Amino acid sequence: MKFFNRKKLTAFTFAMLAGVCTACGGKSPDELKYVTDLKAKDYVILGEYKGIEVAVASPEVSDEYLEGALRYMMMENAEYVPVTGRGVENGDRVIIDFEGKQDGVAFAGGTASGYELIIGSGKFIDGFEDGVVGMEIGETKDLDLKFPDPYDPNPDLSGAPVVFTVTLHEIGEPKTPELTDEYVAGLGLTDCSTVSEYREYVRERLTEQRQADFEAERENAAVEALESASRFEEPPEAMVNRIFGILTSNASAYAGMYQMEVGDYVANVYGGTAEEYQDTLRGQAEMISRRYIMLAAIADEEGLKVSDEELEENVTGDNIDKEALRESLLVQKAAKFLGENASVSGT
Repeated sequence: MKFFNRKKLTAFTFAMLAGVCTACGGKSPDELKYVTDLKAKDYVILGEYKGIEVAVASPEVSDEYLEGALRYMMMENAEYVPVTGRGVENGDRVIIDFEGKQDGVAFAGGTASGYELIIGSGKFIDGFEDGVVGMEIGETKDLDLKFPDPYDPNPDLSGAPVVFTVTLHEIGEPKTPELTDEYVAGLGLTDCSTVSEYREYVRERLTEQRQADFEAERENAAVEALESASRFEEPPEAMVNRIFGILTSNASAYAGMYQMEVGDYVANVYGGTAEEYQDTLRGQAEMISRRYIMLAAIADEEGLKVSDEELEENVTGDNIDKEALRESLLVQKAAKFLGENASVSGT
């Protein structure tokens, strides 16, 4: 479920930010942290939400798409065959020794023997893998390179000029296996031992994936369309602050994971500038609050609820915010209802 504007899609999601259930009243403004604390209809006038028109690509898996997926899967299972008589090419697997020195002195983490590297994988700093291209077995070569600045894994090397001495021992050329009955039988799949059966197996898996993507895209498109067709009051500041805190905490965690500054990470994901990342996250928190209140209003209109039994079934630890979890579950119900009742045209 995605309710967030992003410049790029990344390998993370912000879970359980806010959600929906029936309205409660009688609380002061600084207590309105969850949509369970407020009356949604006081903050939004819904547009027509049944039959809302959205444009989403069909989930159908064409023969062309299937063949492309099969080719990619076979390439992923390529074996590397030792070759001689030529230099290293992009995509080869090589076995190398290397030693990195700064001002003539070896630095920590810069030396290895018998290291296996796929050329083009991007595992090393810029210039290293390109420098190995063209080398022949038995050759030793010095690579004059410079570490990026900043270089978070070792700040002492940030921007530093270094020399890597590389010796090449082996070149492996990728060989893509042929899709045959024998290859399929070797995969160990239940009730799938021929190429024909394997094609149908892969088609079914791809169809499941495309259908899940279709439903998510349909929901997101319907949420965006309804937001444009609805009228909003300013969401409660306490609710915006709560979501802003979660966004900030998650952004900091993922920035650390990707060894980035928080501002750079937020700019990469949401747009804006690194220097104004807090303003960007504040705007996202306000947008999320509006959308959750909007979905809360749909839940109220359609009688959608989350039972205590459903809530407990989804508790995964001792430190779970159950109020946020209840919201999250009901937001999903409302978004699913909105998507299932949308009028879809293909793209």
